[in-house]
Amino acid sequence: MVLKYVIVLLSTLSIYFIGMIMNQLKYNNKIQVDQVIQYVNRHVISTYGLHHQEYFTQDIDINSLLVKQDPTYCQKSDLYKYYHPDVLMKDTYVIRERKGIIKEVLRDNYFDAIPKMPFKRGNKNSTSIYKFPLELTLPFNYYDQVITRFKEGQSSLCLFWKNNHMKERHSLSHKDNLQNYYYNYRDKMRRQRLPQDCISNATFMPKSYRLFKTNECKAFFRYIKSKEYKEKELAEGPQFITKLGLEIHRGRGIVVLFPDEIINIKNDYQNGSLCGQNLELKVVQKYINNPYLYKGHKIEFRIYFVFASTLPMIAYAYDKALIRKCATPFDRFSLEKSSHVCNTAVMKQTLAKEGIDPENDDDEGDEYFIDWKLDQLQQLLLQQGKINDTNWLQNYLYPIVDRSIIHAIRATEHTFSKDSKAAEFFAADFILTDDFKVYIMEINYNPQTLKSTPLRIAAHTKMVKDMIGIQNAYIRSKYLRLKHIIEKIVQRMIRQNAKKVESVIDNNLIMINQIRVSNQIRLIYFVKLWIVIMRDQKDI
Repeated sequence: MVLKYVIVLLSTLSIYFIGMIMNQLKYNNKIQVDQVIQYVNRHVISTYGLHHQEYFTQDIDINSLLVKQDPTYCQKSDLYKYYHPDVLMKDTYVIRERKGIIKEVLRDNYFDAIPKMPFKRGNKNSTSIYKFPLELTLPFNYYDQVITRFKEGQSSLCLFWKNNHMKERHSLSHKDNLQNYYYNYRDKMRRQRLPQDCISNATFMPKSYRLFKTNECKAFFRYIKSKEYKEKELAEGPQFITKLGLEIHRGRGIVVLFPDEIINIKNDYQNGSLCGQNLELKVVQKYINNPYLYKGHKIEFRIYFVFASTLPMIAYAYDKALIRKCATPFDRFSLEKSSHVCNTAVMKQTLAKEGIDPENDDDEGDEYFIDWKLDQLQQLLLQQGKINDTNWLQNYLYPIVDRSIIHAIRATEHTFSKDSKAAEFFAADFILTDDFKVYIMEINYNPQTLKSTPLRIAAHTKMVKDMIGIQNAYIRSKYLRLKHIIEKIVQRMIRQNAKKVESVIDNNLIMINQIRVSNQIRLIYFVKLWIVIMRDQKDI
């Protein structure tokens, strides 16, 4: 009996000591590694970080994550991932607060680190009950809470994180901002005396007047008093639409300027005398009254693109498009908004009035979501004899779309914080005219991913998985490079018996700065699904 207890005791001690030895091996040089990781983290933040202190206090009424602040979280999480590479290199830990197809895809294909996280917006006084798990690598939140409510490098945006938001996304998504940067971009090209072809290639939006700019506001009111305008309006119908800036999307804020609406805008600005005083962020844009029609309906197509990094600047565009058809037949003189605006929200409102549920597969609403591929449009144009090139998409349409998105990014990239952790998901809405001109109508971030049809569900599911694949490729590449750098510095500390990491770092920080190098080779396998849209200047 005694022998039995002795054997049990020896077994227990053996397991304990083996565990201690394994733990020592597993966390070898932990003190030095911890120092170096913290040093690298501070360097990255001070040199390339989001520097969001001013932005940190905005949107304080939103607390959608309900996650507790922990100023030591990044230190613990980065150290944990350093010694447990599989949680990053083989697995994907994500969080998502908003319900919908994106959350479902993340939950079904990856590790949802906080599966019961509810979607709440105006709950700034609610108690934060969750903690970011140490394994978390890809927060895929609807709101940019990890930027606005957490301290970079301490409680969020850690060294081994890949965030899905960038704080300056409004430069592209706010109509007033995009117009401002677009005009400044083209003005700069003119000042540089670039060839007219280059400037024409950078023209991706219809002619517009920013009514919050005094000169443009006065020019607009002068024009609508002209004989030329009155003749065009009589013969062709409305010539302009108005759009509101800031966070106004889904068809809201769009007004087609029929005669009654012209009277209203004249009253609002007192025939132009209030230009410079009425500073509402309103943009008047040339109305495209000759759109290409599909079965008598105006159509728009949406191209999704994602920023993989802003340091270096890398973006990918999805080669599949969502084609949307306006709910009612096109008539340039029609007073129905649904004849002119193909937005999904407007379409749903129109179909609801007719008793049609567009999200019911047995109803007729799915016909308004034509297809995800533009191949159908090309085939239709070939059948109609409007084009002869069987590679029209690759030779004509995609290059224009590609070029338009590139110029939109180039017009705004000077506003972006430079950080390889930053990313963002956008959608650009395009319109095609009957003479094959292509324009960007607007750009949205956090674009809707609805379950309107089985085709859209399948396409959105694949797109989300592709986006995660791209982000994983970047963070894993960065992890390997950073780990190699950290190991070199740790070995230098050990050889020199250094107590502080600063004593072994060269002044020029050449070794640390290697983290900026982009390893795009890892992304080759995405080329079949996504088209890299950032190219050299000579390609534009």
